[in-house]
Amino acid sequence: MDARQENKINNGAAGGEMEEGLTRPGEAPAGEAGEGAGQEAGGSPAGAGEEPVKENNETAGEACQEVLNRLQAELAAKETALAELQQRLLRLQADFDNYRKRTRREQEELTRLANARLIESLLPVLDNLELALAAAAGAEKQALETGVEMTLRHLKEVLTREGLIPVAALGQPFNPEFHEAVAREETTEPDKINLVVEEFRRGYTLHGKLLRPAMVKVAVAAGATEQENKQEAGEQEVDNNG
Repeated sequence: MDARQENKINNGAAGGEMEEGLTRPGEAPAGEAGEGAGQEAGGSPAGAGEEPVKENNETAGEACQEVLNRLQAELAAKETALAELQQRLLRLQADFDNYRKRTRREQEELTRLANARLIESLLPVLDNLELALAAAAGAEKQALETGVEMTLRHLKEVLTREGLIPVAALGQPFNPEFHEAVAREETTEPDKINLVVEEFRRGYTLHGKLLRPAMVKVAVAAGATEQENKQEAGEQEVDNNG
């Protein structure tokens, strides 16, 4: 083999190696093709990332719907309970009104019965007074007085049984809670000062409660009335000047 043939063979081998290193039009280089293939193998398709997000949204929506359904059920239960309570309140108000009316009627009935019992107890006293007046024309004074005294004693007994007690007044210290002073009498005796010296009208208590005060005259120290009159006149003069 001569030198020209050897050079031709060497040039052909070198040209084949260069052709292997070149790329055809539209094809990626060998290194880039490998990298692209690796990325396609290691990564996910463009649509694969949307599926988990969609599933998460659906799960959250279902949870919200469950919470909403539970709240609506609780609200309906509360509204039902409120309606029942309102009905119970209306029934209680009606029952209370009926009870109040019934109690008022019972009290009125008790009052009428109490008055009837008192009047029934006073009927014998009325009979005795009528008999006394019928016999007064031809009776003597002593007999009439005796009949009236008996009738008065009977009346006092009936009233005492009903709880009526006379207020002690004559000779007692003046008590504004049970006595009403309508007159004054001066005295020089210190022991009689502020005592009731005269009773104009008897007072009474009914079951311990004052029914009517006693109208009385009270003893005061000599000169006290004059001083009080001067004081009252001075107060009236000041009021007039004012």
